[in-house]
Amino acid sequence: MPAALRRIPAGMISAIVALIVWQIIGSVGPLAGDSFATASEAIAALWMLLSKPEFWLAFWETFQMAAIGFAISVAVSVPLGILIGLSRFSYRSSKFVFDVLKVIPPIVLIPIAILVIGPTMAMGVALVVFANVFSMAIQTAYGVRDADPVLLETMRCYRMNIWQQIQYARLPSAAVQIGIAMRLALGASLVVAIVSGLVGGAGGLGSFLALTQSSGNADQTYAVILFLGIIGVALSRMLVRGQRRIIFWSGR
Repeated sequence: MPAALRRIPAGMISAIVALIVWQIIGSVGPLAGDSFATASEAIAALWMLLSKPEFWLAFWETFQMAAIGFAISVAVSVPLGILIGLSRFSYRSSKFVFDVLKVIPPIVLIPIAILVIGPTMAMGVALVVFANVFSMAIQTAYGVRDADPVLLETMRCYRMNIWQQIQYARLPSAAVQIGIAMRLALGASLVVAIVSGLVGGAGGLGSFLALTQSSGNADQTYAVILFLGIIGVALSRMLVRGQRRIIFWSGR
């Protein structure tokens, strides 16, 4: 392979190939038509949307819903997971309930959330928290339970209290699992925030997407989807880079 090609990131090459395939399918493929925008049309529409204040306002509303819900999920689930993981009985008795709750799609709760909270940003935040808190808590508890038993026994022999065991053994062990759970929760937060606006009327890019779809603007609809994909990848990469610096012993 030429040296010039080796310097190109692999992700960029796959992205270019995907855009070319998208362009071909939208131009001459079976989906060609007014309802399916090509890659060039979506990129042009996205470039136009980036100059509109209402688009950035919608994005800011969605980002707030996702970020606030994600932060609350971490603040609640990590301490809860640590408490559950410290006791074998608590872990075994709560795991089944948490496993059931974490697989319930947040979208099925939208009618209830609209009745209780209303189609507001608070509803979107609540759905984001519901989507994340149970899976993150049980993942944290698993990491706490996975601490090295020899290290824990050594700490007990040196009469180290429970808080020292959490600080120097259990929390470092759980940090890797917490990091994995946070990566999954970040994507879920963005998806749920979008769905809250798309189906529940909570505002943000979800409502903006519903408006472009109902008005028949296929190029803008695909542009918003393309923008969400770019933002999701960017946020995920930022989180991974931060975790590599903080959880440096994980090697991931």
